[in-house]
Amino acid sequence: MQRNSYIDFMRAIAIILMVAFHFVWDLNHFGYIRADIPNGFFWKELRAVIVSLFLFSVGASLVYSYQGGISSKKLYWRLFKISSAAFLVTLSSLITLPEHWIYFGVLHFIAVATFLLVWLVGKPKLALLLSMLTFTAYIVLDIPWNWPFNYIQGYISKHPSDLVTPFPWLALPLLGIWATHFRIFALGPANQKAISPYVTSLSRHSLLIYLLHQPLLFAGFSAIEWLN
Repeated sequence: MQRNSYIDFMRAIAIILMVAFHFVWDLNHFGYIRADIPNGFFWKELRAVIVSLFLFSVGASLVYSYQGGISSKKLYWRLFKISSAAFLVTLSSLITLPEHWIYFGVLHFIAVATFLLVWLVGKPKLALLLSMLTFTAYIVLDIPWNWPFNYIQGYISKHPSDLVTPFPWLALPLLGIWATHFRIFALGPANQKAISPYVTSLSRHSLLIYLLHQPLLFAGFSAIEWLN
């Protein structure tokens, strides 16, 4: 996949903020601090920033991966990896947080958004229009906070620890598809800003970090609690 240093930097920032966010969440969960996370002031806004950075970069990645044409094999492999990772998130949350298990978090959303939006990689104006309509609908219409899962709320977690719904979040990858057609994102590697290889590595391995960081943090705090 073609890489862009600006998107790599954006994704790396999202990864760092996410790890910090979950570290504080674990501190609160294990009783070391008291914080209204993730719904309190600042924490709710920080989560929105983190999710926005991730989802914008998802739209950009679709353009870099498929602007030369959509390969079914490549697309299905991408969907398989993300869907498998999403399943692992659901399974681990059922074990560790049965009252707040995740049925449609960031990775679930990315898998669905990839399937729905990959066909728009060569249509930036349409992507922008759909992004604006999605966000406008979120503001104007009285959409339930957990739509469309409100129709099956008797069978799922009432308060999932992570939930990313179509409104307003589909607006972000759509915006990423549109913005990636600007010249700043279309520059070849030789003309991009040089960034640290550590930043590139964080971006390149973002899925692995996403999957491993919270189980490792949770296991570490659990071990400390057991020892004490």
